Amino acid sequence: MPESLKPPKPPQLSRTVESRVAIRKHPVHPMLVVFPIAFLMVVAPLDLLHLWSGLAFWAQMAMVLSAAGLALGLVAAAVGTVDLLLIPVVRRHVSAWSHALAAVMLLAIAAANTWLRWEDPVAAVWPWGLLLSSVMALLVGVAGWLGGGLSFHHGIGVAGHPGTEDRGPDAPPEA
Repeated sequence: MPESLKPPKPPQLSRTVESRVAIRKHPVHPMLVVFPIAFLMVVAPLDLLHLWSGLAFWAQMAMVLSAAGLALGLVAAAVGTVDLLLIPVVRRHVSAWSHALAAVMLLAIAAANTWLRWEDPVAAVWPWGLLLSSVMALLVGVAGWLGGGLSFHHGIGVAGHPGTEDRGPDAPPEA
């Protein structure tokens, strides 16, 4: 039978790599990153909303969310760094180092953005605040994509189910 007519092979089950920082096997790092991701992604739209409406509230809210995203991002980064350093298999993935580098760049931009806005959030929006918040949104996407790949494709920082490592691709799903 020609190769093009053969049915596709089922995906290989990969081994899962449990997080070293977990609560009852639930990894902490993925739980923590949701707030910095949400906060930092909203800063650029808030800047645009401020420029469109002229309302100072949106610029002030952008500064608050930038600072909150930075603070919570630092906590998530500390937990992620512990996993990176304590799990040898993680350090062998280029995407883990790329994720860490993108996250550090993101936090540096968030720090610069927060510092820029601290004294006068309204005056800081155009042009540098919008530029920094746009770069921040791009870096959130890159770091999130790489982090998601580590979890979903490589099984890093996830809790495995008993027996999944030994099951073959033709094994029936567990109930």
